[in-house]
Amino acid sequence: MRIRYNTSQQPAKEPPDPRKIVFGRTFTPHMFVAEYRAGSWQDARIVPLQNFSLHPAALVFHYAQAIFEGLKAFEQPDGSVALFRPEMNARRFNASARRMSMPCVDEELFLDAVAGLVQTDRASLPPYPGSLYIRPAMIATEAFLGVKSSSEFTFFILTLPAGLYFPEVASGAGAIEVLVSESVVRAAPGGTGNVKAAANYAVTLQIISQAKSLHCAQVLFLDTSPSRHVEEMGGMNVMFIEDGTLVTPPLTQTILAGVTRDSVLHLAKDLQLAVREHAYGLEEMADGLKNGRISEALACGTAAVVTGIRAFHFENGDVLPVGKTSPGPITNALFNRLQDIQYGRVPDKYGWVVPVQGVRTA
Repeated sequence: MRIRYNTSQQPAKEPPDPRKIVFGRTFTPHMFVAEYRAGSWQDARIVPLQNFSLHPAALVFHYAQAIFEGLKAFEQPDGSVALFRPEMNARRFNASARRMSMPCVDEELFLDAVAGLVQTDRASLPPYPGSLYIRPAMIATEAFLGVKSSSEFTFFILTLPAGLYFPEVASGAGAIEVLVSESVVRAAPGGTGNVKAAANYAVTLQIISQAKSLHCAQVLFLDTSPSRHVEEMGGMNVMFIEDGTLVTPPLTQTILAGVTRDSVLHLAKDLQLAVREHAYGLEEMADGLKNGRISEALACGTAAVVTGIRAFHFENGDVLPVGKTSPGPITNALFNRLQDIQYGRVPDKYGWVVPVQGVRTA
């Protein structure tokens, strides 16, 4: 599908300072939009950032038919811009759409729309350690108060200048405190835990607020089994270093297949690390932290990249520190290797970095 461009002239300005950006609050001047009507996507366009006008009965408001993705663009040493593994996001977006009974977006349109918007708002991309965060999303827009899939949808993309995701992390991988959620479950088998449905995140907001009141930056969620296996965090995957082996929960119906997770598993092998997919039971994880078998823990995701975990807090007030230092040496090595590839500082033998070409056609 041909993308129509209706862009406004923006005065030249210096890109924002990545160390002063509050994640999620600053947007670039343009957005991508397309509508689904009568069985097909229509009027794909890049336009000045603007509000939507929706009927109060739009199905997204009442039955949460909404999905999204998250990826990034990075400035390269020669001044060009590159995306990181965008085809994985396109495929995952469509997996989410199928699960939520929404129309798929042709992968070529998804990638062209992302590249076109990034190219349009190139001036908003901050230098290292900054990036341009990209948020594709789809919402149900048909006005109908009935429990059914919408017949009309809007697919849109926003871009945001991004710096460090966690404000408490001054530079590098950094480290955060994490609350273990024993009272709130994020997902259950047969649900939507393995796709990026917006409703997945709504049910975590209360416990995330509780975590922040305890000075924890993230929440670790457990499954519904009697052993309460470790699953993932609020918006990112979790990994551990046990006796020199990288351990992470296997992908299931309740865990999102993270792009960064997959990348880190590949990079771990480059660092000669053994990799094991294993879901710790809560007691098993606690024992590993207490006896020192687990020497490092880390969160990984598009927004946060790779971040060390300094300690796990429990709802009863107990706190278990992780290892002797955080971030640990392996966490730092994984962070640096991933960032080197994303920013083009080392050869990309995996073909993960995709240059953004000039794709404007009209």
